[in-house]
Amino acid sequence: MFGDKEAILQDIDRLGIGYQIKLYATKKVDWQQYFHVLSLDSHQNDQLFLNCQPSITFSGLALSKEFTIKQISFLGKKSYFSGKLGFLSSKLAQRLIKIKGSSNSRWKCWVNINDKDQDFDLIITLDNGQKNHFGKIKIHPLKFRELGVNELKKPNNKQIIHKLNLIQKSRKIMAENLSKNKNYLFAIGNARSGTTALGKLLNFSPEICLGIERYGKEDDISAMSFEKENFFDVNSKGYSVRPHFYETIREKFDTAKYVGDKRPRFIESWKNTFLNLPQAKIVYIFRNIYDVACSYNVRASNAAQGLDKQWRTNRDFSEAVHDWNEGIQEIQNLARFYKVYFVKYEDFFVHRSKMIHLFNYLGVNPEEPKTKVGIEKTYKTALSVQKKARILADHEKEYIDANADFEAYNKLLFLYEKEFK
Repeated sequence: MFGDKEAILQDIDRLGIGYQIKLYATKKVDWQQYFHVLSLDSHQNDQLFLNCQPSITFSGLALSKEFTIKQISFLGKKSYFSGKLGFLSSKLAQRLIKIKGSSNSRWKCWVNINDKDQDFDLIITLDNGQKNHFGKIKIHPLKFRELGVNELKKPNNKQIIHKLNLIQKSRKIMAENLSKNKNYLFAIGNARSGTTALGKLLNFSPEICLGIERYGKEDDISAMSFEKENFFDVNSKGYSVRPHFYETIREKFDTAKYVGDKRPRFIESWKNTFLNLPQAKIVYIFRNIYDVACSYNVRASNAAQGLDKQWRTNRDFSEAVHDWNEGIQEIQNLARFYKVYFVKYEDFFVHRSKMIHLFNYLGVNPEEPKTKVGIEKTYKTALSVQKKARILADHEKEYIDANADFEAYNKLLFLYEKEFK
């Protein structure tokens, strides 16, 4: 049964998201010779388990005795990370400033890790040029399944047991809803790849109730997130951004076959969602990199003119390539765990038959009047959008040609075409 704690531990191990963090001394150094206070804390994210881009947050505090602290840094095998210097708080500053000759530094940084064992050195540089190595942070994968539930019940693992209980609760609610013919659905894809159009199309159906980025990647998406009282919580951030929209879909929530969300950034946090909702259905839309890059350029230009506050001015064609590569590579990892329905942006919306095919795949009636109207509206809009000219400079095309992962893209094309054979 997928709701048993043993099954959950097995899924954590299959996903490869359990890590252990240890601090080791690199050499015997009397840190009290140089500092009144030296601390280093390591934190996993709030969800305890890491996502598809594993990172660990480190923070610490140092208060020197004689020399001013010039720099705090983490030195790893392949990366270099510097911390920010400055007082932690006004109250702490008042306390520390009374210590003669002191300077203090508070730092916080994010260290990306890979699947292999990895360690980092903490280095504190004083203004006299002296560098002090005070510790080694060792990060390595941890097999929760080998520990077992009984081992994890020890007092120092309370957080993990609490998390396992929440996952188990989510899976139980999911199973109950599945038995009532209510499933979970996510419309996902890279930014500027048509997730909005896909979400709108699906929402035309009275049998589908999708939020619009109702929850962010920081949220722990679970079956509880899609219980009615939470989904329509007027005090929550996701609801307050689009209150009118959520009121328009409220009336179909109880009878809908699917509840879910349009989540462009799902790819960044899908592993935690899988732990909570392993039976959800995924529709993934992808688009050719040249049009994605053009769209990034337009929004970056608008941001530079102050017309788009949701976009960064430097998030242009080059970032489009990075994001696009990351997305089309990671979706193939996701597809090892979820059954994914693939949608090609340029081809899908201009063929009524392919939109109907998707509704049939979901077991939703494409002949229902509102759904038929939605398909027709989407079709006409797609035809007009296709006529718009999209222009890239020669150097931008050359950059894309040299850096885009066309091999991964071709694999997605194969999977998409396979659906209609």
